Amino acid sequence: MEETQLLPKKRSTFITVLCILTFIGSGWGIIDGIIDYVAADTVGQATQIMEDQMGEAMDQIEDSEDMPESTKNFMENMVGGVMESITPDNIRKSALINILASLLCLFGAYLMWNLNKKGFYIYLAGTLLAVIGMALVFGGLLGMAAAGGTGFVGLVMCILYGVNLKDMN
Repeated sequence: MEETQLLPKKRSTFITVLCILTFIGSGWGIIDGIIDYVAADTVGQATQIMEDQMGEAMDQIEDSEDMPESTKNFMENMVGGVMESITPDNIRKSALINILASLLCLFGAYLMWNLNKKGFYIYLAGTLLAVIGMALVFGGLLGMAAAGGTGFVGLVMCILYGVNLKDMN
């Protein structure tokens, strides 16, 4: 009689590479979040200096006769919206979201490293938290830009992980 042994699945090189990239990216996200949280007041002070300089630049734009009024208004609204969003409180909120999202992605990648399909869904939750969190914390143009950058990278990684779900338990 012939014996059949069930060998554990072997992790593909592609999943290994994706997980290593996630370990690096999520680790950096956690470190960056901690730094941002601690340095929020310093960033707030730098933002105040930048706001003063932007005010001077906006005064020059307003004095410009070459630029249409609609362009002047658009630039003023854009700069004003960004400056209002970058506050120490918002920086701390985004840092906490970044840390939590990175921890979720890190844990999800750890599970996928061990070929556990649940890791994909945890990774997906971390990505969604990062995207939605940035949009809600900053709002407006800055929120869209932060969410868009995070969302693009997250979407690519989710697709790449999703293609490999068949190799996981």
